[in-house]
Amino acid sequence: MNESIITLDERSRLYQLEETIRQGLNTFVDVGNALLEIRDKRLYRQEYSTFEEYCREQWNMKQSRAYQFMDSAKVVGNLQSSTIVELLPINESQARPLTTLEPAEQIEAWKRALTSTPEGKITAAIVLKAAKEVEQERRDERRQERIENIAEIVANNKPIDGIGVFPVIYADPPWQYDFPISDSRRIENQYPTMPIEEICALPVEKISAPDGILFLWASTPFLKKGLRVLDAWGFDYRTSMVWVKPSIGPGQWVRQRHEYLLIGVRGSIPTPKGENKPDSVIESPREEHSKKPEIVYDIIEQMYPELPKVELFCRSPREGWVSWGNET
Repeated sequence: MNESIITLDERSRLYQLEETIRQGLNTFVDVGNALLEIRDKRLYRQEYSTFEEYCREQWNMKQSRAYQFMDSAKVVGNLQSSTIVELLPINESQARPLTTLEPAEQIEAWKRALTSTPEGKITAAIVLKAAKEVEQERRDERRQERIENIAEIVANNKPIDGIGVFPVIYADPPWQYDFPISDSRRIENQYPTMPIEEICALPVEKISAPDGILFLWASTPFLKKGLRVLDAWGFDYRTSMVWVKPSIGPGQWVRQRHEYLLIGVRGSIPTPKGENKPDSVIESPREEHSKKPEIVYDIIEQMYPELPKVELFCRSPREGWVSWGNET
């Protein structure tokens, strides 16, 4: 029992509000507004410690259900304030799908639901469909705004080493093995390598946009070092892709048939659009030693078609990309 005292006027108002709720949960707007006032003015405080306890003990109602009523009531209030909405939701199931949207988006989604049902038979499913459409459109608009902002920031940055600043970086470092299988299989027989300290010290952060993404190749023995390089270059690990090869290769513990493409981000680079998100598994044949699949270029271009891209340790420059590193 909470001993906090409320005034006679508050007690009288509490009774009025509770009578509104007693009249039936089908009057969802009145119920929601009554619960809102009880919560916001803390009219429950003489007998109950929390609003959650009040809902449970007084109405046998979970707090989440109370918030559904309150949020739906807010939606109707928002729609009522609009001069371009003539019809309002007549039950909570029509209003509830709009509760996740911003006020302007609620109005747009409700208008869309009304126009999609000329007979006036509006169902919760129709409203939910309209709400999801508006939510996706707004998400796409916000993503495009962020992409344009990133592109503008990159365009206005002063170039570093004459190549510029990039939001998309693709790298395949020349890892130096600590324990080669044999002298004949030393990586150095194929190309010059770099110790982990030198790779970490590369000035990659200087050519990275404040909002950016890094795609970094790391074979299975170098997974831990790959994560170390991500951090040294100023990126936070988010996820990875796997290149699965059709035939096995050498290895100390197991015969290797896959490599990791680590993905790290910095700042607030947006995620790709849903239709542009690739499969996390890349299935492609081996080519010349250490050469990565050409399809990865297509994958990255599909994920971020709008943004400038640079490849570090590039073997053969790709049209539309900038190259930088020891193999350029």
